[in-house]
Amino acid sequence: MTPTISIIIPIYNMEQFLGRCLDSVVSQTYSSLEIILVNDGSTDSSGDICDNYAQNDNRIKVIHQVNSGVSSARNAGLDAATGDYISFVDPDDYIELNTYETLIPYLGNDIDILRFNAKRKGEILNWLPFKGEYSGDRFEQEVVLPMIGSEKFGGMFILGVLWVHLFKRDLIEKDHIRFNKELRRCEDRLFTITTMLHANKMFFVDDILYHYQVNDESLSNRYDPIRWKQELIFLDDLKEEYTRTKSESFITEADKRIKNDYVLRAVTSINNEYFTNNNNSFWQRYKNIKKIINNPNTRLSIKYIQREKSGLKGDLIIGMIKYRLILLLNLFNSLILYKNKVL
Repeated sequence: MTPTISIIIPIYNMEQFLGRCLDSVVSQTYSSLEIILVNDGSTDSSGDICDNYAQNDNRIKVIHQVNSGVSSARNAGLDAATGDYISFVDPDDYIELNTYETLIPYLGNDIDILRFNAKRKGEILNWLPFKGEYSGDRFEQEVVLPMIGSEKFGGMFILGVLWVHLFKRDLIEKDHIRFNKELRRCEDRLFTITTMLHANKMFFVDDILYHYQVNDESLSNRYDPIRWKQELIFLDDLKEEYTRTKSESFITEADKRIKNDYVLRAVTSINNEYFTNNNNSFWQRYKNIKKIINNPNTRLSIKYIQREKSGLKGDLIIGMIKYRLILLLNLFNSLILYKNKVL
């Protein structure tokens, strides 16, 4: 039997890039596709573009909904999907024309998740020390646990982006895995790790099949006033999921690793306060980083982390967090911000 792949594309105001994306999907050399376009309340011509493509290709389903965010849009796509496998593509990206034809031969032997490679600005996005099939204890120890966190703070970090994976739909539907609508960052990483927690086998393919386009307006490139709140939702949900589904020995190891991630996300949330587009006052920044540093999870995690070498600046920041030198940390980062603005 020829498996059907459901491709879910969440769309919001992407008229500039959408044609390129959809052309790369409808022109696939593998034709057994279900293409689900979720127009999340676009105010430009994106909705009309979706409808025009649907008129010319009966594999396309278009869902128009009130703007509710990317998690809601992807959930709508999952609810509508009927294929054997799920693929996610972002509307400002595109894929190689032989993407699914390349992946199909690897789907034998009851593989739950495929992972492949991508390019960003002509360079391979993420090198991984994995190749071929992983299952059982090896899958848990060598893949799933490193997805949750590194053994040492500053160690190997595996991207959890959706679009380099092909998921078996039965795996998702068996436990009704969906995106957390509260999250507007890390929602893809949470979904990816959650599916891995329920999976038995995963296969890594070397082929570069996805082209990721850097978006300078993304959340990662500008100040986000609720970043720390979002990080805590992600981490709490992740901890709850592996605690609910895994063995005691796995949970013990995962708890060690997630402490590193709590500290890492505390550091990135503190750095977020010093983005050049943040107009908060010195004292408002002080209050915000005080909340981060005094959080119980930060306090617990900073006590136990083991670190890779991080250089003098990294050592200083970790030390100031550990010993709650909040005013000094604020002064230190404010001086760096001022220097960058002057330069």
